[in-house]
Amino acid sequence: MDPRGQIQAKKIINRIFIFDLVFFAAVAALSLSLGGSMAGRKGLWGAVIAVAVLLVFALFTPLAFKILSHRKIEPRKFVIYVTGSWFIKLILVFAALIILSRFDFFNRGVFAWTVFAGAVGVLAIEGLTVLLMGLPKGEEKGVEEKKDE
Repeated sequence: MDPRGQIQAKKIINRIFIFDLVFFAAVAALSLSLGGSMAGRKGLWGAVIAVAVLLVFALFTPLAFKILSHRKIEPRKFVIYVTGSWFIKLILVFAALIILSRFDFFNRGVFAWTVFAGAVGVLAIEGLTVLLMGLPKGEEKGVEEKKDE
């Protein structure tokens, strides 16, 4: 990735990280207050577990961007890797749902709505940030070869 692309990628990383953390804090506060007031102790546990799952979910893409921005990768592959990180996040959430379905100490409704709202919000923030800021641009291979001649 060229230096301009790295600068653009770093700007995207920082924006996503900030927006995700602000959104995460809002969802956490809302979920903990509503979960605790509506479903008592089980609701509070459902919110706490969902907030933990969402923290991993929210930090996964900025970390992927951070790791990938230090490597020289074509912009097309960069997009593929970041999109792949979104699929990995979804797989991790489904794995958490499967594992947690065995336990009964938390309110599943509070957990499910918090994870759903948080996941949709995080994906929307990440997608819109990338779309609005633009992806890092790189040069085409054919253009580079012509310059070398």
